Amino acid sequence: MIPLSALGGGGGGIRPPGGFSSNGSPMGGGGGMIPLGALGGGMGKPMMSGSGAGPAPFMAPPSGAPPSMAPPTGGPLMGSAGMAPQQSTFLQTASMPFSAPGLRSAGAGDTLAEVGKEAKDYLDVLMPIAIPKNDEDDRPVPKQVQCLENGTDLFKIFDVDMNHFDAKAVRKTFHRLSVFVHPDKLGREATAADQARFTKLKQAYTVIMDDQLRAVYRQHCYGIAGSGGLPAQGHDAALCKSLEMGRDLRKMGEDRAIVLHKASETGWTVQQKDQDGRSMRGDGRKQAHQFNLFGEISSSDDDAELEKERRGLSIQQILEKSPKYADSFLDKVKPILLDPKVSNSAAGGAFTMHDEPKLLDYLNENPKTLQKHLRKTRAAAKQMNWAMTTLLQHKESPWRGLEVRASLVEHGTVKFLEIMKSGIAIGKFNQVHVDDFAKLLDNIHRLYMDIFERRGQELLRAAVNAELQVVYVLPESGGRLPEGTRVILHDLKSRADLNGKRGAISGWDFSLQRYTVELDREVAKNPDKLLPSNPDLMSLEDIEDADEDDEDETALQLAIPKKLMIVPKNASVDLDPPLKKLESLVKDWNSWMRRPRSVSASQDAEAVAAALGPPLESMAGYLQEAASALAAGVAGGRDGADLIAFECRESLQGARNLAAKLLGEEPQEPPPPPPLNEMLPVVAVKADDPMSRVMKEAAEVAAAGIEIKKKSRSRGRKKSRSRSRKRRRRRSSSS
Repeated sequence: MIPLSALGGGGGGIRPPGGFSSNGSPMGGGGGMIPLGALGGGMGKPMMSGSGAGPAPFMAPPSGAPPSMAPPTGGPLMGSAGMAPQQSTFLQTASMPFSAPGLRSAGAGDTLAEVGKEAKDYLDVLMPIAIPKNDEDDRPVPKQVQCLENGTDLFKIFDVDMNHFDAKAVRKTFHRLSVFVHPDKLGREATAADQARFTKLKQAYTVIMDDQLRAVYRQHCYGIAGSGGLPAQGHDAALCKSLEMGRDLRKMGEDRAIVLHKASETGWTVQQKDQDGRSMRGDGRKQAHQFNLFGEISSSDDDAELEKERRGLSIQQILEKSPKYADSFLDKVKPILLDPKVSNSAAGGAFTMHDEPKLLDYLNENPKTLQKHLRKTRAAAKQMNWAMTTLLQHKESPWRGLEVRASLVEHGTVKFLEIMKSGIAIGKFNQVHVDDFAKLLDNIHRLYMDIFERRGQELLRAAVNAELQVVYVLPESGGRLPEGTRVILHDLKSRADLNGKRGAISGWDFSLQRYTVELDREVAKNPDKLLPSNPDLMSLEDIEDADEDDEDETALQLAIPKKLMIVPKNASVDLDPPLKKLESLVKDWNSWMRRPRSVSASQDAEAVAAALGPPLESMAGYLQEAASALAAGVAGGRDGADLIAFECRESLQGARNLAAKLLGEEPQEPPPPPPLNEMLPVVAVKADDPMSRVMKEAAEVAAAGIEIKKKSRSRGRKKSRSRSRKRRRRRSSSS
């Protein structure tokens, strides 16, 4: 379904003929059609139910001199720059059936499936309307208006002939039906279904009274015969097509109003100057596309840097960068959520969202600042969505379950930045902007809370895994070093030139009790950078010396093996990689702690801060102590690991137990390190297992049966003689 506030609009307008005044009496029908400008967002405030105000002002097309900004006297507004007034009849709409003072959205999934669930929803006659069902306060629907819900076409609803259209008969029928659905005429409080039903009637009246929308509805509802025609699609599809065209026409009216407003400030003629700087006469009227309306308020994003960063990233690299994308989003949306018009500050650096934020004041006071923050939010959301899409089928994706909400934030931000341009250009925002901003703000807040909580859980699990990465490389671990551990070679007598080289352990030979180490290859320097800027200054001797140096360097590189087998005493652990990971974890944890957390109005912010503050500070202390111990071990050289082993183990053990407690899990001791000797396979025999006993007995019975068959075959087998020998005996006996 299409969101409620899609394509703007709904910001202004008047009641259709036959509406009711505040005292309940029918209002006059009115003569001509209402211009399209009266519908659109940005040119007027939405009118409340029962108001008797007239149409919102709009700007007439200019003729000759620059146009004035006075409201029209009732002439129709052109749909495009070159369209004559008589070529387009515009929509006649109704005011909103109820006011929409609230600024909060009903939820992230609030679409038009059922409009009117809350009295704060903004009903737009140019959007598809579905009447809510199965409410507790459901009342019998009058027979006269059941046609609004059973798919009856518009011509039957208003009892007119589609070939001989009678606007007066349609208006009369509208007055008669509105008595049964108007909230002021029900004699009781209007339910959500009543309000949606009244909007449905106004929607039908709007479509059938406009020439263009009525033509589109008739073509799609009844079809067009002949070659190149159109099959009949029924009432629902035809109504959707006509409403879509109505929204397009309304958008054209809004764009044209912006052009007229800009033209009144900049002028219609192109000012040219001669070589002496004197103004020349204008050479003609300026067209709409020549105004550069949104030059200063453009919301176009620059994705060049993002595309450059994405290019060539592997799946593993995307997994490593995913926390960075999440932290970037949390930092970008923080200024929006912490604005005083949106939230209140609470104890412990938390914040509480307002029930009814002052979004209209926020838009009118700081539109450029908000636009800048939203552009940053859009860039961060796009980067997150790209990572989510890439890792959608990866089992270790950290974004599992957040794809839908992130997409809502991205598309909502892009859409609101587009409609925000009109408010900045005109200098005024209306209820359409407020409603869209409220929905976007609700989606941003929900995604912020989800990512904030998930990021904290990831950091706690990283604290548990940090112990496994550090404890195994410390002395007296009781096993060998895991594969991939960085080591430094020393005390090699046969290859003293390799002492001090670094590498990574790639295997362990159980029989020889030796490590297999892959040595790091030094990157050869570019010889072209060492050459002088003027090659003519080089003599032949210099070139020969350079060639000899290259040969010596190549021979030295070939002399260094790729792999080497060494005993454990010739390898000391390089503590730099675990130290960098632990320092990065400390930095991320402190950044996460400083970020504000969202607390609902029903929660006690001080109690939450008192419960979570001390454990989080203790976790930061444990991690900092472990990082400081590792830094001391790196500074101590070969014997540094022995000096800091105890302190580092104690700190990481405390961090592991506290992380398990915060995650709601039982703390578990880390598994033992890889063994030095090969483990023999052990077959577990369960003597008390009834299934194993049955299988054993069955195997014994089968083996005994096979032995019995073999013996019986050997006993019953007789010596067989050839047939030729028997024949010779018979012949000899007969003779």
